[in-house]
Amino acid sequence: MDDTSIRASADALNLMASDRSPFDTNDDIRRERKPPDRNILDRERIIDGLKEWGLPIVFAAILITFSILRPSTFMTAQNAINVINNSSSLLLFSLAATLALVIGEFDLSFVAVADLVGILVGILVTSYGWTSGAAILCALVFGLVCGAAIGIVNGLFVAKAFVPSFVTTLAVGSIAAGLELALQGGITGGMKQISVIALPESLQDFGASTFFGSPIKWTVVLVFGFTALLWVALRRTTPGRQAYAVGGNPMAAYLAGVPVAALRIVAFALIGVIAALAGSIALAERGYFNMASPPLLLPAYTAAFLGAAVLAKKKRFDVLGSAFSVFVLLVLNNGLSLMNQPRWIGSAISGLVLLVAVLLNRPKNRKV
Repeated sequence: MDDTSIRASADALNLMASDRSPFDTNDDIRRERKPPDRNILDRERIIDGLKEWGLPIVFAAILITFSILRPSTFMTAQNAINVINNSSSLLLFSLAATLALVIGEFDLSFVAVADLVGILVGILVTSYGWTSGAAILCALVFGLVCGAAIGIVNGLFVAKAFVPSFVTTLAVGSIAAGLELALQGGITGGMKQISVIALPESLQDFGASTFFGSPIKWTVVLVFGFTALLWVALRRTTPGRQAYAVGGNPMAAYLAGVPVAALRIVAFALIGVIAALAGSIALAERGYFNMASPPLLLPAYTAAFLGAAVLAKKKRFDVLGSAFSVFVLLVLNNGLSLMNQPRWIGSAISGLVLLVAVLLNRPKNRKV
């Protein structure tokens, strides 16, 4: 070993033994990684905070406002129970809207599918004598199968025929609404509605029974459980993460090996099942009323966009964010109802909230 190598080895050993940093003070890369100091009143920090906590703040403001205006009726346990027990339909519709948006599509048919399944099950259990426990269960399962079949039709047109989902679901929803009107001729006595008291007693019990003696209905607990399962499926499973990938960039997902077409078909089938479940629960709770569900289409998408824009991180559609937004809308409409305000005010507010939610969820720095 020559003298140069010996000196280099000695210098390296001395450097390792010393406490001196191998970098000069001015060259310490850790100083460059220190985040910039942001004032608490920084404009960007305030805007980010409002976007993240804006909806809970608005919800708290709604509670405080109506508690002051209607102290004896609004902020009561019975009123809260009423809001929760009437949340099944809108909550399920918001899940259907959220699932469609997760895969980057729209579904305008699920409200019509819910009404179609509602009248179909209602006719089976009233006009055709499906009154035993097993027959009622078969009728409910048949309704779910019909919902899934309609969803598969939507998925095939979108995934295989490449028809835009907006057009496909609008057409399928119109067909479902027409079939609903046609089925009204099968209601006993030529009626246009099916009263809840005309349903078999076991089906009435399904819609009215409470959760182990509590004031909360079993149907609501069932919907809450379904919501939790859907959240886990989307956020904690591989198909769920693949669904988000399809909604973000379907071509990139396809090139990465994601079964894009299959996921779209499965998603639309699940939307059909959700719609059928909503129609069956609405039938058991309230009976069938002609075209009762379409007014809930706008609030369902409002909740989905609002949950993504304000609550969910990374501005992606989220089941729990949609569920929380549903109760914000329900509490708002409940307060307006207690103040004897006309129904158009709630509809107008829902439209305004939807517009604000879409603006908050728009891409940043878009120029064209």
